[in-house]
Amino acid sequence: MIDRIIDRQRRTASESILRYYRERYHPHALLVPNGRFGLYAAARELLRPGDRVIVSPVTCRTVIQALLAAGVCPVLVDIEAETGNIDASKLSAPLLESARAIVTTNLYGNPDSALELRRAASAHNLLLIEDCAHVLQSRIGGRLVGSIGDVSVFSFKKYFDEPGGAVTLRSAEAARKVAGRIAAETDPRPQSDERLRYLQYLVAQAAPASVVARLSAVHARLHGPSAAAASPARDVPPGPPPKAQLPTTASLLRVAAYLSRSERLISDRAATAASLISNCPLELKKSPGAQDVCYLVVPFFSSRRDAVVAALRQRGIPTYFLYSPPMNEVFSQLDSTRPLDRDLIRHWCGNILPIDPRFSREYLESIQSLSRSHDNHSESLQIA
Repeated sequence: MIDRIIDRQRRTASESILRYYRERYHPHALLVPNGRFGLYAAARELLRPGDRVIVSPVTCRTVIQALLAAGVCPVLVDIEAETGNIDASKLSAPLLESARAIVTTNLYGNPDSALELRRAASAHNLLLIEDCAHVLQSRIGGRLVGSIGDVSVFSFKKYFDEPGGAVTLRSAEAARKVAGRIAAETDPRPQSDERLRYLQYLVAQAAPASVVARLSAVHARLHGPSAAAASPARDVPPGPPPKAQLPTTASLLRVAAYLSRSERLISDRAATAASLISNCPLELKKSPGAQDVCYLVVPFFSSRRDAVVAALRQRGIPTYFLYSPPMNEVFSQLDSTRPLDRDLIRHWCGNILPIDPRFSREYLESIQSLSRSHDNHSESLQIA
C-alpha cells in the first residue's frame, strides 16, 4: 500500500515540477540526479567526441569535469569585467567556426549576454546550452534566462537545498536522446531508504525536527550502517560504476512545493537583496542589460575580500561560490582560443565577494567593522 502511495505521489510531484519548467523555458523537460549530470547528458548526446565547447574560465570545476566526461573539449574564453561571464564581444569568427557549442555561466544570477550569444550561435550553427544552476527567473532583453538557448540545465540544490535538477530542451528529438542517456545511467528502482525518506517527509509536516532526527536514529539502530559506509572503497568489487540516483519522492514533493510558491520566494529574495545592496558600501557587480535579476548570492567586489572572508569565517558565517583562477590542475590542460587576459581573471576571482542575503546582517557588520578599522590608514574596502 505505501509503495503505491509513494509511486502516486512521485508521479504527481514530478509532473508538477516538469510542468513548471515546460511552461517557462522549453517545451520538453526532464528530471536529472543533479545539474552536472544534466550538462553531461546533454553534451554526451547532442555533441560528438572531440567537439570544441566555448566556456567561461570562471566556473565551477564540475562544469568542466562534466564536459570532459562527455568527451568534448572545453575552450576557455575571456570574461566580462562586470560579471565574470563570457565576453561575447571577444568571440572571433574563427573561434565560432571551429566550435560546436557554447555553455553560458550566469554567475550568481547575473545573466550572460545571452541574446548576443544566441545570435552568434545561430549564425555559426552552434548549440547554445544555458547553465542555469545560479538562475531562478532572471531576465535579459525581456527574455527569461533559460528560454534563450537550445538546452537549459537547472539545479535544485542551489536554490532549494534539495538533490536533483531539470533539463529543458527546445527540440523533441534532442529531448528523446537525452532521455535515453538519463535512463541508461540512472537507477529506476527506488532508493533503499525511499520509504523512510517519505515517512520523514510526512512527519516533518506536523512534527518538530527533533522527532525526525529520532526517527532516523531508530532506523539506524534497526538496520545498521549502510553498505557504502561499512565497506571501504578499496573493498568494492570491480565492475561498472553505480548508477546515479534520481531524487527521492520526499525531495520531489518539497521542490514542487517551493516552485508552487516561487513568485513569493523570488519577491522575498529580491526584497532582501535590495536591502543588502542599499546598505553595503561595496561595489555591486551586475549585468548592464539585465532586468529583474534574482541573485542566488549578491556579487560585490572588494580589494579586501580575503579579510572579509576571514572575519566571516571566524564568526562561523559561510561564504559561497568563490572560484579560483583557471591555473590549477583541472583548467591548465584545457584549450584556449588565444592567450587569455589572465590578469583580469585573477583580479576578478580574487576580489569577488558573493554575499548570501540570508546572512546580510552578519556580512554588513563584518564589512563595516573592517572598514572602520582601516579608516585611520586611509584604506577602503571598496574598489574602483
